[in-house]
Amino acid sequence: MSTLTITDYARTSPIPRKTLLLLQRKAIIRDPLTQEDLAGLHLLEQVWGDANVLRPQISRMSRITRERFIRTVALHTKWERYAYSRYFNQESGNRLSLRQVIAEIQTTFRFELTGKEITRIQKIRTRAQVARYRHRKKINSVVQHPALREVLNIDGYGQVRRNIGQSRS
Repeated sequence: MSTLTITDYARTSPIPRKTLLLLQRKAIIRDPLTQEDLAGLHLLEQVWGDANVLRPQISRMSRITRERFIRTVALHTKWERYAYSRYFNQESGNRLSLRQVIAEIQTTFRFELTGKEITRIQKIRTRAQVARYRHRKKINSVVQHPALREVLNIDGYGQVRRNIGQSRS
């Protein structure tokens, strides 16, 4: 009887290797895979990516969490999601340099970024800035009345002003 490893199984399975390794870290499956593990993975493959299975899982998240999740679903690594969130959540009027984000990633995640990864950050920055612009535009279109903007304390960029008692000129 030959043993099947997670890496070997991932080559023919629709379930990504990263997901299989996550299941191993959570002690749901073992490496090499047992007959019990294979039976469970076979069941999982039958519903993998099924919208009817995903919908109730995603619906348990808050609307804001769902939106964040959907915006970053194509970002596969933690450092990519970190870069996206730094640019998307950047304070209005403040600049966030590429060098600063690169330094933060290298310090936080303890690895040196390659040229290809720096190019990836530039693309992520553009994507986050476009999403941020659209998000602000959406907020501004919803809250157009000046009196409502003042009551909600929203500035011209769709951001809640930090100093509530201070008016903008």
